[in-house]
Amino acid sequence: MPDIQQQLAASHKIEFEDLDWAQARAAGLTGRETEMLQYFADVESQSVFYMLEVAKLEVARDPDLLSFLTMWNYEEYFHSHAISRLLRECGATTQPASTRATGLRARARLRARLEDLAQVTMAKTMPKAFLALWMSWGAAQEMLTAQGYEEIARTTRNPVLAELFRRIAKQERRHFAYYYISARERLTDFTGGQRLVRFIFERNFNPVGSGVKSPAEQAGFLAHIFPGPRLFEAFGELDDKLEALPGLAGMRVGTAYCHRIQSMLPPAARYTPPLDPVRAAPAAFSSSRA
Repeated sequence: MPDIQQQLAASHKIEFEDLDWAQARAAGLTGRETEMLQYFADVESQSVFYMLEVAKLEVARDPDLLSFLTMWNYEEYFHSHAISRLLRECGATTQPASTRATGLRARARLRARLEDLAQVTMAKTMPKAFLALWMSWGAAQEMLTAQGYEEIARTTRNPVLAELFRRIAKQERRHFAYYYISARERLTDFTGGQRLVRFIFERNFNPVGSGVKSPAEQAGFLAHIFPGPRLFEAFGELDDKLEALPGLAGMRVGTAYCHRIQSMLPPAARYTPPLDPVRAAPAAFSSSRA
């Protein structure tokens, strides 16, 4: 299993008080950036509620898992605060992170209850397989989140936004590493876990945020961050990582998601990739990055 002590040694609240807020205000944010930052702040603010849900599960009482989840929740909590601060500095009207989080959770209450019930049922009836699924799902979501931060850091003209998102992405990559290594080790020589992970991913995969945003909102958000072929490229990288896990060869849920959401996008934002002669299917623009 991954070394939890290394994770704890590297853990820290995201630094943002040292950023040059005057420079951030001078550079400003585009309307699209403001929308994307508000979306990120909304999603990050839900981490505390997820922590409350999983902490109730008996399988989460493992000391290393509890240590990781506590650290993960602490770091994610301040991501939302840092993003909200940047929005306010650049003139956007936004509620405090905690206020937004509570309001969002109230609107997602039915979905949250159903997801909680499903988690509890699986954790009780198949705890070993559930943990393999939990780690695999966490790895996928952390990787996509890191990619989103990195993409905005790369494309924005606001140097303060770029620096803040590079810092956050670094923490998200560390979270991804813990989940991914755990998933790989829990899936090794475990056919039942491999089957459950494939079954759940192929029927229910959605990027982070599906619990508090509508499918159309989520699709539009992702298409703004990764326009055109970049959407398929980013999700193709995710597929490459998932396929490398034991028992998941040939599973391309990220690429399938990209195709599925095209009809939700404005016509000008839609993209159909060329056929991949190797897979005899639309190309995923895969690369070895990440």
